[in-house]
Amino acid sequence: MDIFQDEVEAMETQRTKRARVLIAKSDQDAHESSVRYLAQLVREEGMEVIFVRYFLIDEIAKAAMEEDVDVIALSFYGSGLIYDTSRLMELIKDYHLERVGVLIGGTINREERDELIAMGVTEVFMPGIGTLHDVAQHIKSYVSEGG
Repeated sequence: MDIFQDEVEAMETQRTKRARVLIAKSDQDAHESSVRYLAQLVREEGMEVIFVRYFLIDEIAKAAMEEDVDVIALSFYGSGLIYDTSRLMELIKDYHLERVGVLIGGTINREERDELIAMGVTEVFMPGIGTLHDVAQHIKSYVSEGG
């Protein structure tokens, strides 16, 4: 096989690579039925899902790098939303993962949403705005558009 053929095969492999989505929830938050359902919906859309419970948000940035994910989806139904997200966004820059989309969902108010968007979060899903199917479709659109 020549070098050109190797490059063509590498491009084909890259094109057929399934999107990888890291869905995460804090160990301190017991409300996880919605994120487990979201994980199933994302799998049904043909993407790979890595579901993680974390103690420190630093674990999520490290997992995103090690797993080569396209999207990080975090769910918050308790405290830590602003701190964890700002720390994650710092680590994304430190690890050069700016291409990774970050989606946040949970019990979030409008002021928090604005703060999250200002931090660089790709999308925020709040109560009463959309369904988990909408979140799965947003992830699919984000990935298909290349971030």
